Amino acid sequence: MWCSKCNIKTNESVCPICGETTVEDLPVEIYWCSECKTPIIQVSTQVDKGICPICKNRTTYLASDLRPVFPEERLLLELLLGKKPNEFLEKSVWASNNRYYVDGKSILISNSLYQNADAGKIIDLLQQNKSTNSYEFFNNYMASFVVANQARLNYLIDEAHSFIQNAASKFPEERIVVSFSGGKDSTVTADLASKALSNPSLVHIFGDTTLEFPSTIEYAHRFRDAHPEAIFQIAKNDEQNFYDVCEDIGPPARMMRWC
Repeated sequence: MWCSKCNIKTNESVCPICGETTVEDLPVEIYWCSECKTPIIQVSTQVDKGICPICKNRTTYLASDLRPVFPEERLLLELLLGKKPNEFLEKSVWASNNRYYVDGKSILISNSLYQNADAGKIIDLLQQNKSTNSYEFFNNYMASFVVANQARLNYLIDEAHSFIQNAASKFPEERIVVSFSGGKDSTVTADLASKALSNPSLVHIFGDTTLEFPSTIEYAHRFRDAHPEAIFQIAKNDEQNFYDVCEDIGPPARMMRWC
């Protein structure tokens, strides 16, 4: 347990110093290893904080939260910044809110940059440079990230498995269903659920809202083919199309959440 007010670790649900309710997870900090060019997720109280687990070199504090930037978004970032297409292709690129990190160096993206961008021109440039964009370096950095943060990732997997097993124990097996949207979150959830419950035949329900991108539908089919033991169902209202309903009663709004 952790008290965020006093910044201390305790075994109690209430902090013995300030009396505030404690939280279960210890806070994490993200450091940057310039040698391995990868972020390192570390618990704020661990004794080897600031040391890269791969090369053992000292690291520098980067952020409190971070996400990877995929090559498609990286290319968009380059164009928004007026850089040459694929200028950051070989670099390790990450993001936190409106701040990007290119090989550990911070780049703040202002709202005005988006507002003043020539969307048509950028779309054309994205299409022109799509074929030269590559996942080669991105995949290498992701592999390094996994190695460097294996202990943290294993902790998160164990925590997720325990949560799923506890939740599933309250329901009969035939009522356990995985909601599958075709996005990265539901893909991870499906993998965690099937492994936590040791059941590759879980029921997956894909909700087709009629707003899905063609690539999402294509991925849902690929996921289904890659998991032949899973029971995969598609939920779709064939009698109603989102845009047709918008024409009839207007788009969904705060006071009329029909979607």
